[in-house]
Amino acid sequence: MGRWSSQELRVWLAPTPGKKRMRLGLNNVKMMLERLSNPENSFPSVHVAGTNGKGSLCAHLAAKGAANGNIIGLFTSPHLVNVEERVRIDGKPISSMKFDEALAIVRKASEIEPPVDITYYEKTFLVALVSFNDAGVDRAIVETGLGGRLDATRCVNADMCAITTISEDHLEILGPTLLHVLREKAGIHREGVPLFMLEPEDQVIESEARRIIGEDLSILSFQDNSHPWDIYRSMATEMGRNLGWNSNHEDPRWPGRDGARHRYQGSDVILSAAHNYESIIYEMEKLHTPHTLLIGMTKKQDLSRVMEPIRSALDGGKIAGVVVTEPKNGRLPAEPIQHIAGALGSNKEIFGQKRVRDAFQSAVKTAQAQKTPLLVLGSIYLTGHVLKMLYPAEEKMMEMLQVHSCRQPS
Repeated sequence: MGRWSSQELRVWLAPTPGKKRMRLGLNNVKMMLERLSNPENSFPSVHVAGTNGKGSLCAHLAAKGAANGNIIGLFTSPHLVNVEERVRIDGKPISSMKFDEALAIVRKASEIEPPVDITYYEKTFLVALVSFNDAGVDRAIVETGLGGRLDATRCVNADMCAITTISEDHLEILGPTLLHVLREKAGIHREGVPLFMLEPEDQVIESEARRIIGEDLSILSFQDNSHPWDIYRSMATEMGRNLGWNSNHEDPRWPGRDGARHRYQGSDVILSAAHNYESIIYEMEKLHTPHTLLIGMTKKQDLSRVMEPIRSALDGGKIAGVVVTEPKNGRLPAEPIQHIAGALGSNKEIFGQKRVRDAFQSAVKTAQAQKTPLLVLGSIYLTGHVLKMLYPAEEKMMEMLQVHSCRQPS
């Protein structure tokens, strides 16, 4: 790392107080890539956008690629526990040492005159490209951060693209309407490059997608009652065929999205990163027995609407108890406990604990008393906090963060 210690590099990486972690626009990233000798051109990428499910699709694509003998680089965001998770090679997050080595290269390039001011997100994305190039990956699977047209990841060398869903999230940035959201996410399309898209519920959205993308667009439709996790497996299988990946892949590990049940002090704990209306309504619809709910989320402009499915579940007896908390770490501050409790508007008693650790213990006790599973929902940051309490041993945590086993040689 030479000029800088690991601590100095991590201080440089950390978001500057008062400044945005993310910024839409490509000029700074393009300038940085030129200074880094364009590592993105050393391997092809699959570029994935969408409101919900894009990380799940990326996990399935990475597992699919590995099962077909490829070394896959996987870039996703945000992370659950450690920033290194954003950069995975052959299923595993890169080591802290490898991350710092790439980060030092990025920092050095940013300080060439004239200096380039890059955000936290842009730094992690550039670290990923440098790391993938250094490792000689066969292909990268790259998830957009926000939107698509002006997201830093738009700079990858994509020979295939995908859009999962188009729904109400980040309307204050990408909106104000779903058509605006679609146009931003469809901005990942490159002429002549195939783009796969899940069939939208709204025919207006599908018609506009066909108009924008044209003959490069393939609309995929699967059974309506399928679990989203299974839908993205099927989507990855279909996309894989177009890449010559015909071998079946193992189910990847993707905490908060894969529907897995975890055990803690005799209770079942289900982690869900659902955080907007579309994803939360699905989680509530699949509850067939009462659950205890631990919820916390970042600030929402449409909090009342996001809470609608949970209010209905409370009224219908699907939720036996609620504990609200305030997870930190996001780009936005946590939604205050009293706001969430007010938006739920239930006659049932709602408990609030600011510290996630205290809230989790309260929720576990409630679940034990009610003899119900515990559903943790509302924020990927909350999922990460709880995951650390479920798996305090580092070795087990590393196992949980490995998306798939190492590649199977072809």
